[in-house]
Amino acid sequence: MSFIKKYLDDNAKGGPHGSHHIYWVPLSIFKELNIKRWKYNRPADTDRVNVIHEYMKISKRVDGMICVALVNRELVCYDGNHRREALQGLNEMAPILVDVMWEANDNVVGEEFKRLNESVSVPEFYNAIEGDNLLREKIRESVDMFCRNYKEHKVTSKNPHRPHFNRDVFCNDIYRIMNELNISIDELMRRLMVLTQTLMNRDKTGLSEKIVSKCQKSGLWLFAWSSKLNSSEL
Repeated sequence: MSFIKKYLDDNAKGGPHGSHHIYWVPLSIFKELNIKRWKYNRPADTDRVNVIHEYMKISKRVDGMICVALVNRELVCYDGNHRREALQGLNEMAPILVDVMWEANDNVVGEEFKRLNESVSVPEFYNAIEGDNLLREKIRESVDMFCRNYKEHKVTSKNPHRPHFNRDVFCNDIYRIMNELNISIDELMRRLMVLTQTLMNRDKTGLSEKIVSKCQKSGLWLFAWSSKLNSSEL
């Protein structure tokens, strides 16, 4: 801890702030810190990262604080990963406000993360299956592929309007239905594709022309009638 802390103390402005340390860190120094995503955070949404990157390119600033902690001799970011990743490729930026917990472990970071994100919906399965990294990675890969295939339906809003879906809500639905039906992620994704073909032939009375047109163009009908998945249909 002493080397990294001394490096920041010598190259950034700031110091103790209660049990944390707050620093204004120049971009060049921030990049030298080699900060990683905390292992229990969900992977960053690349679409959101790109939007933030474009804003930063123009504004030359980072909104809010980026929160990191020293865990097992490695600095990890547990809040602000989208902004952290959006800094890649940028070379001009006002100093970045960084909150550091120097003496931490995964339990301490977890409590701080929950406190900061009390009102933010985070995919439940990231914590629910934290002991099964293989399953968690399989779900993430399947969801990411789905998002790429139907990117015109994916939105960042936590309350998407039909026929759109939110990635995090979709993750939670996937994990919930896997448990309700006791099936694998591969089987569930297969059933979803069968269901969207079945829904294509459903009576579309009540659907707006805009919804019908979008679903016909993409071939995805899963969210035409509801923004939530229903296990009874699978």
